[in-house]
Formats: sequence, C-alpha cells, structure tokens
Amino acid sequence: MRKILLASTALVALTSVSAMAADVTISGSASLIYKNDDQAEPSNGDSGSASSMGSETDVNIKFSNTTDSGITTTLNAGFDESNNTDDTTATVAGDFGELKIVIDGNDDNYVVGSDEVADKAGEGTAGTSFGLGGATGESIGYKLPSIVDGLTIAVQHSNEDDSESFGYMASFNAGVATVGYGKMSTNTTDYTSVGISGSVSGISFGYEKNEIVNGSSEDEATIMGVSYTMDAITLAY
Repeated sequence: MRKILLASTALVALTSVSAMAADVTISGSASLIYKNDDQAEPSNGDSGSASSMGSETDVNIKFSNTTDSGITTTLNAGFDESNNTDDTTATVAGDFGELKIVIDGNDDNYVVGSDEVADKAGEGTAGTSFGLGGATGESIGYKLPSIVDGLTIAVQHSNEDDSESFGYMASFNAGVATVGYGKMSTNTTDYTSVGISGSVSGISFGYEKNEIVNGSSEDEATIMGVSYTMDAITLAY
C-alpha cells in the first residue's frame, strides 16, 4: 500500500504543475516508408510482389519543474511505434534523494540500469542477457542523496507479469575508475554483478563478473576488455 501511495503522490505533484511554470521539451520524428520487392522466390512458393507502404511516428514529451524549495519533478513520456518501446517515467528529486517511478515501458530504473552490460572497453558494444535481471516495467526506485562525492546507492522494486523483483546497487567513481556492485532477486532467480571500469590517457579498461543462481542451477561469466584510442583509430580487445 505504501508503494502505491508514493506513486500516487509523485503523479499528483507532477500534474499540479501548470504549463506556464514547467519546462516542456517535445521531440520526435515521422517517416513514410515504401518497400518495393518484386523478386520472386519459387522455392518458397512466392511468385508475386512483396511491395508495401507504411508510416511511423515517434514522439517524446518531457515536463520538468523546480519549486522554490528546490524539489524537482519530471514526467517523461515516449511513444515509439517501430520498436514498441513506449515508456512513461516520473521522478521527484531533492535533498532527500531521488524517487523514480516507471509507469510503463522499458526503463531499467536504477539497479538494472547500473549494469554496464559488457560495454567494458569503451568500444560501444552493448547487449547481453548475462547481467542483472528483473522486471523493467512498473517499478519504483529510490536513489539515496550523495553522502560522499562519487558514491551512488539505490534500491528498486518492480512487479510485472506476476514476477516481483527487488534489488540494490552501489557504485563509486574515483575519477580514473568506477567500481560497482549490484544484486537483483526475482521470485525464482538471484542475479549478481560486480565490476570495475575506467579510462586514462586514451586507454579504457573493464572487468565484470556476473552470477545467476536459480535453485540448484548456477551460472557464472567473466567479461573483460581493454581499448586504446589514438586520434580516429581505436584498437580494442
């Protein structure tokens, strides 16, 4: 009940902000797509045309407002037809820290989003399922206020499709390198990730160890990488 109350309080605070007082940012794109494919594939039983026409519209709307007491509220709504990645998030931030509510969509909130997901050598590669798990829709997260410069601590709870998850993360940015630890637990599985990454004088490096425990089943993976950038050339391993 308390989680629902927090979410409702944040949304009421956001909707009470007038359009004149809030900063509003609207961005988006529209596309008309025509596909012409007249190649027949007799082996597949295709002897006709596959031409088609379609349209796509992507829009993102963000409202933000800061009160005289220093509390900042934001509401972000994104609508993406092509990848079905519509998302709506609300945040309330101040001296008490930051509360983030993911109402719908693919936002990873604080804990899952803290996992660098194999982008460890600065080569721009991302995307692996071996990281922090947990539902990403309809979540509530809380990031503690900064106690020490560079230190970030956050907790997160989510519930989607009858799959509850709770997790926490901590990271420390020492300038040259960032050390992080995160743990996410669902109804059946525990995910743990610990790693270090950084860069100095054109050299980027990273190391991450992940673990997934599901009952008696346990999987581990170690990811590491290093890259060196000189002008327009990057060498990575």
